[in-house]
Order: sequence, then C-alpha cells, then structure tokens
Amino acid sequence: MKMQSVLFYTMRMIFIVVKATFLLTSCNEETFTPNLTEEFTLQSTSNDATYKIKVALPDHYDSTVKLYGTVYVLDGEENFDFVANQCRELSNAQSADNVIVVSIGYGNDRSIDYTPTKVSAITGGAPQFLEFIKNQLIPDMEQRYRVDTTRNGRVILGHSYGGLFGAYVFATNNKLFGNYLLLSPSLWYDNEIAMSMEKENRAANRERKQLVFMGIGEAENAGRMQAPFEAFYQILKKNYAAIQIAKNREKNLGHVGSKDANIILGLQYYFEHRL
Repeated sequence: MKMQSVLFYTMRMIFIVVKATFLLTSCNEETFTPNLTEEFTLQSTSNDATYKIKVALPDHYDSTVKLYGTVYVLDGEENFDFVANQCRELSNAQSADNVIVVSIGYGNDRSIDYTPTKVSAITGGAPQFLEFIKNQLIPDMEQRYRVDTTRNGRVILGHSYGGLFGAYVFATNNKLFGNYLLLSPSLWYDNEIAMSMEKENRAANRERKQLVFMGIGEAENAGRMQAPFEAFYQILKKNYAAIQIAKNREKNLGHVGSKDANIILGLQYYFEHRL
C-alpha cells in the first residue's frame, strides 16, 4: 500500500471515530467555549466594509509566552465554532501546540469578496478583500496577540467560493500564507481564472515551501467541480518541488455535506505536517 493511501486510511479511521462521538453527544451546532474568545470589528480601507472578527485563543494562552500559528477562517459565521473545536481536539490528541483561530465575518456579500474577477455586479472584490487581510487584519492580529509572524505560521481555510479565494491568494500573493486548506473550491469560476493566475505567477512561487490540502465531495458535479479540482491538484503536485500536498474525496457526499468532513481531514493534515 502506498504511503499516501496509508495516511488517508488512518485519517479516515480517526474521522469516523470523531464523527461518531460528535453525533452521540449533540444534534445541535457546536459552540466553542475556550478559556478566552474575543470579538472586534475592523473597517476596511480598501472597500469600506466592516468585518466582524472573532478570535479563539488556545487553552492556557495567558500563562505562556509562546507564539502561535493562526488559522484564518472564511465564512466565519458558519465555520468558526467547528474549526476552533477541531483545532483544540487535535492539539490535545497529538500533544501539539494549538493555534489561534481567526473568524473573518461577512463585510460585503461573499460572492463579492471571494471572487477574483468581475463577471457581474456582485462579483470581483477579492483584490480589495485580500488587501484588507494583508494590510489591516494580519497586522492587527500581530499587534494584539502572540502570533507567529512568518508565512509558515499562517493558514487560510475556505470552502466553495472561499476555496476559490484561497487558490487566488496562493497564486497572486503567495508570500502571505504558507498553508492552504481548499475545500470544494469553485475553480470553475470565470473560465478557471485562478488556474491561469497560478500559471502566470508560478515561477515566483514554485520554490517556496507550501502545505496544501484539497477536499471535495464525491457527489459534486463531475464537470463543473471535479475536473478543475483534479487539474489544480495535479498542477501543484507536478510543479512545486517543496510542496506538502494531499487531496480527499468524501464518498457519497455533495458540496455542502462534504464540508465538515474535509475540514476535519484538512486540519489533521495541517497538524501532522505543518511547516
């Protein structure tokens, strides 16, 4: 059995146990209750939108002097609690340093902020949203909290249009994040523009260390979702010598149903292979 197959067999077994435990303990949405959760808002100077930022700090944050990695979570209103809980569980299970989880709430409509080019009146705001993350949010996090300030210490996690935005960041501002969890990424968008951007910037990006996890549902549309997903994975695997990359297809699950399973597996992959 190949090494990657062994890895994902192990990861799938862990996921099954975690999922079963979760279903037995609660039928409701998880609520993250760490020792310290903080909220604040930032008004973007690049697009004038106001973003609600929610931050989950690791247990015992106040009693240590460590620097922590950061996981920036898109669609934060939907995904923050689940991601923060999984990070805490993984760090405890592996006796590993936890991360600071940063929820980025909605300022504009997500279809504006997460799409890199303008194809309608409600698309094309990703360049301005990225400027907000780069020039305001990350510097603010570095001022407020003890975060690892290197690109290797930063993770971006996104699903659907959020996954598209992560691929856009990978291609156009690769110095900002070293770790990418791209879940059901909408790489079909605008004639697969994100892959064109990757090709344009490949020479500048290909020698850097990267960690990339790509997840999708097996039942997602074969032409619209699966083909560009597989193409992007193969491009990265072939052309980036220093990359740590893995992919997963969740059996019998679609676009929404596969999200949580791939969040778990993506975070496991990050915790086990982080840069």
